Amino acid sequence: MEKTVRVIDEQGNLLEATYPKRAKGLVKHGRARFVDEQTICLTCPPNRVLEETEMSEYTESFAINPAEILKRIEEIQHDNGHIYQALATLEKIPSNCGVETYAPEDVAGQAKAQSISEIVKCREETNQKLLDFYISLYHDAVGK
Repeated sequence: MEKTVRVIDEQGNLLEATYPKRAKGLVKHGRARFVDEQTICLTCPPNRVLEETEMSEYTESFAINPAEILKRIEEIQHDNGHIYQALATLEKIPSNCGVETYAPEDVAGQAKAQSISEIVKCREETNQKLLDFYISLYHDAVGK
């Protein structure tokens, strides 16, 4: 999809083109009006400075103490319900041959087991990244 709708400001200055769906949304929300089929006029000039350079208000509000960090690490450590759920699900996967042993031709069962294994692996990777994040926060908080 291409940016086919021209955009102008109230003074007639040509701005960057936009997508038709975006143009319709701007008109619908009263932020622009159609001049012709392929041109919209913004009702107010665009905000040229969209990025804030100061983060002081965000960093101050995110102050977290070492005790809270350790508590969150402990919560991650004890959050192992997904492993028990995966094991319970694996036990429910029937064997293709009706025998409790491994059947090489049980492709569907193998695919289900592989999927469950991948879910658990991804969850553990997420937990590891969270732990790494909290450890770095802890070191920052205690000054090490």
